[in-house]
Amino acid sequence: MGVSVLYRAIPPSSTLYARLQCEKALSILVAYLFPHGCGIFRFFEIDPEEINEILEDFIETHQEIFGSELEADWVIAELRSELRLTRQAYPGIEDRTASLEKSSFEIEKRLSQELSRRKVANADEIVEKLMFGDQTLAPTLLSTEESLGLISRELVSEGASILRQIDPETLFARDESWEGWCLDHFEHWRDLYLSAAEKNEEILVGVA
Repeated sequence: MGVSVLYRAIPPSSTLYARLQCEKALSILVAYLFPHGCGIFRFFEIDPEEINEILEDFIETHQEIFGSELEADWVIAELRSELRLTRQAYPGIEDRTASLEKSSFEIEKRLSQELSRRKVANADEIVEKLMFGDQTLAPTLLSTEESLGLISRELVSEGASILRQIDPETLFARDESWEGWCLDHFEHWRDLYLSAAEKNEEILVGVA
C-alpha cells in the first residue's frame, strides 16, 4: 500500500524559508518536528506535555549541534517566532497540507498509468517527482537521513497544470476497494498543488 507521505506548503519568499537554507540547527529541528501534529505550522498547538516530550527528545538526540541547553532553547524559540510571523504574513499557510497515508503507492501507480495513457513523456519520472520532490531542503546542511524533500515552484506549477486535468473519481473508479481511501487522499493532495501554485509556494515533503 506504500509509505505515508506528508506534504506542507512553505512560502519561498518568507524569512523562515531563507533561514532554513542557511541555519543547520533550525533546519534539523524542522525536519525532526515535521511528522508531528497537523503540520509544522501547527506543531505548537498540540498538547503541551506532548510538545515538551518531543522537544526534550530532540535536544537529547541532537546534543552535538548545540553548545548548551540555552542554545537549544534559543533555536526552539526562534522557530516558534518564525512560524508565527509566517502565519501572519501568509494567511492560511497552516492549512495547506496533505497526507498520503499508506496510499502513495497506489496513487503513484494510477497517476503514472493515466499520464502514460495521455502520451505524456517520462510519465513515471514526472509522477515520482510530484510525489517526493525534485529537490531537498538545505542539501548542504542536512544529511540524506534527516532531510526533507522539496517541490520547487516550477514543479508545483507544472504539477498543478497536470493535476487540474485529472478527474479524481475517474482515476479511482476502476477499483471500488480503493475508491474511498485513495480518492480522498488524492483529492486533498491535488487541492494542495492547486492552492500552492496559486500562492506561488513550494511544498516540503516528508516520508513517515
